[in-house]
Amino acid sequence: MTYQGLMEFPCRSPWGADGNTQPKLHTKQCLFISDDLHHQVASRPGNPDGGMLCQDCHTTIDMHGDGNIFGTTLAQVEIECQDCHGTPDTYPWDLPLGYSEEFGRNLGTMGRGLSENALPETMSFATAYPAEDGFLKTARGNPFGNVVRMGNKVIMHSATGNDFDVPVLAELSRTDTWKSPDAKVAMEAVVKHGDSLECYACHASWVPQCYGCHVQVNYGLDANGDPYQDVDWVASANSRTDDGETAESPLGTPGIKSPGKVFETRSYLRWEEPILGINGEGRVTPLMPGCQVVFTVIGRDGETKALNMTARSADEAQELGQTRLPFAYDMAPVQPHSAQRKARTCESCHNNLKTQGYGISGGVFQTRYTEDIIEDLMDQKTGKPIPTNYKVQIQKIPGMDFDWSTIVNADGDQVQTVGTHWPMSRSLTKAQRDGMNRTGLCMGCHQHMTDVELWGKVATDGVMTDEQHFELMNQAFRAFAESKGK
Repeated sequence: MTYQGLMEFPCRSPWGADGNTQPKLHTKQCLFISDDLHHQVASRPGNPDGGMLCQDCHTTIDMHGDGNIFGTTLAQVEIECQDCHGTPDTYPWDLPLGYSEEFGRNLGTMGRGLSENALPETMSFATAYPAEDGFLKTARGNPFGNVVRMGNKVIMHSATGNDFDVPVLAELSRTDTWKSPDAKVAMEAVVKHGDSLECYACHASWVPQCYGCHVQVNYGLDANGDPYQDVDWVASANSRTDDGETAESPLGTPGIKSPGKVFETRSYLRWEEPILGINGEGRVTPLMPGCQVVFTVIGRDGETKALNMTARSADEAQELGQTRLPFAYDMAPVQPHSAQRKARTCESCHNNLKTQGYGISGGVFQTRYTEDIIEDLMDQKTGKPIPTNYKVQIQKIPGMDFDWSTIVNADGDQVQTVGTHWPMSRSLTKAQRDGMNRTGLCMGCHQHMTDVELWGKVATDGVMTDEQHFELMNQAFRAFAESKGK
């Protein structure tokens, strides 16, 4: 859905011509944000209009495996962005195998080269294309059957019938044809970005973020006085008939039921400014809430047996070397498939505490989950309700002293898990957070605005444009460099 620009959303607007609200898609309503640039019909200059299909990037091995049973389907994905685009200083065929999925390894400098032939297993049912100067290889060394080198160009033959001229970063650098100064700085000047970030850490400028997964399992009675029941998917999958089908096989089957019914809701939704963390490959990546579960259990007698309870992760604390046990909520490293041509701004990471893991606006909101929220006549001296009988508007979540979007608190402790598939996945390290945090830099100059004499020497009449401001900082930098040279 994200690749197509859609995100699950509870609001059902706008109205349809028939007076009804938005129809459901896979039982949910949606909000359109922006589809992935590879999906968009409008192409870059020189390319035919039309988006790409999943199989244009994802290989047979990606989709059907390589014979190994992985702990997660993420592990069998063999492609990286750089396989086709390369890096600003290296063409794709000169990158070492494993580039961008290093898992902490030193890959060396030997280029992966090209292949004269595509995989026979692929070509037995796929379109055969001329090799030209050679088929490009994936990060794991398998040739793409539809991506070829032509000189210093990369041509991707889409299953749609379109042939796309892929932007090669080394060519953009060599010819200095970057789209903007921002792109040149972020992708060429700041070498560390390429060394430690996934490409989509910047280009995935939005990610669906569903915060808080509140699950209730109710074993009591429904509105008709009957015991709640729900589909038991484990029992259904393990119950086989003589023809080998399971109880869940027929379309629309209710399956085998067992006592108890599950209900689910969430706290809030976001899509802007994805949080950054480290994925299992050891690179900086966007994060999204995987499943931040808070569970409640209602017994057969209708009494609440567990109210807004949470799990903690001792093994995550041990890996991180901290005494505080993170909540087992899990912020998941993700390739969201929401890449945009215009990447995130510098400020959206370096001047944004949420991106760095400290929560929306630095985690100053929604900090009272540890107490019941009561909306009634209150004694403002004590904070206690005045009436004897009152209702709790929002129930507390014991121990949760942070906002859902916070993964690192002020003490530097990771307060919820980040990824559960590989040991390397975690929040940004303290060194990374300190190195990227440039919040409040404007104060460096503007603190002197009240000093009339000093400010008068640098100020100009009127309001400066961004370009003028940019050039002023450039002049200040160069003047400082010249003073150091003397």
